[in-house]
Amino acid sequence: MIGKFEQELPKWVATACKDWAYPHPANDYYDKAFGRLPVGLRSWLSLGIDQGLIIIEGRQFSLKDLPPEKGPYNWFSRYSSKKEPAPNWEYFIQVAEYVRLFQIAKAHGLTLTFEDDLMDLALYQDGRLLVCYEVKEKASQIKRLVSGIKTYQKQIDYDAPDRGNDPLRKAKYLAKKRPAYFSGVAIGARLEYQVEYPEGQAFQLVEDFITFS
Repeated sequence: MIGKFEQELPKWVATACKDWAYPHPANDYYDKAFGRLPVGLRSWLSLGIDQGLIIIEGRQFSLKDLPPEKGPYNWFSRYSSKKEPAPNWEYFIQVAEYVRLFQIAKAHGLTLTFEDDLMDLALYQDGRLLVCYEVKEKASQIKRLVSGIKTYQKQIDYDAPDRGNDPLRKAKYLAKKRPAYFSGVAIGARLEYQVEYPEGQAFQLVEDFITFS
């Protein structure tokens, strides 16, 4: 079954090609894209489009309930050598997760944010950070990131430069903003942790199952 996302993607690509004077890609471009983005993820994207949660602006997008200073965001980047739009794969996963969390936020009276400081997504309850989410495309990437974050559980040097050091950046976020939960999300992986703050440590990730009351 062809969903709204499958119908809309060629339109976004066509706009990017027009804007950047690229030839329209062959059909195998879409075969590769749909092969890389599984059916369940595409279903969330289709639902988001149908419900008006994903707001399309040519080759860009915004999201329902985002503050005006955020977005629009780009579905694609320009290849330096290859004349075809390069999908920003993580955005597809991040937006699908936004649509999923939007349903949860609505049901439980939570506030959902997109690009929450140094995290990709977050849920707040009465102004308090409840859970933050970091998104990668591949399961191996999110597992590697979480392993890196754990190396900073005992101690963080807040003066250490974190440019290019994503695990340190995320560790600083956790220690400073003190969410109750942290989740790492990718295609084929959903890692969920309660975040504890033992005395004498920056934080500690404890495997858990995130629930909303």
